Amino acid sequence: MDFTNFKKAKVFKRGRGGSDPQHIADSKLYHELLVRHEEIERITKETESGIETITRVTSKDQELIKILQDHALGMKKRFDGNRAIRSWDPLFIELFDHREQINMNYEMLDDGIKVTLTSDDEKVSELIKLHDETLHAFVKHGFKASRHESPYREDN
Repeated sequence: MDFTNFKKAKVFKRGRGGSDPQHIADSKLYHELLVRHEEIERITKETESGIETITRVTSKDQELIKILQDHALGMKKRFDGNRAIRSWDPLFIELFDHREQINMNYEMLDDGIKVTLTSDDEKVSELIKLHDETLHAFVKHGFKASRHESPYREDN
């Protein structure tokens, strides 16, 4: 029998989300960003040790700007607290395994957020760049990209 047409099952390696209030709030923000992905633009500048990104809400919708900013802060809080995100995605698992080697700084903008992610470890720096590629795919393709392992490739 040919199994190539069967969808690969997601295997959760670091727990499966949660039903606590914070997880529910984080999921709601993430889903709204995926739904409204066409109102968002993301620009990245690669650095030697990571990336600098500016993510803006092109529609200038104040509610969406707040959602974007709250999402970024929520993901940092989850990351710092070892609360897995996409624990079925090998790239996110690697990022969580090396989270203590990642430096994150952010600056709120009137229309979005500026985030800098760096690491002194070359391997971790490459993971940061792959994560950035994934976030660009989320902005470009919304839910279509979010259903695939990172980094998303359009032919998936």
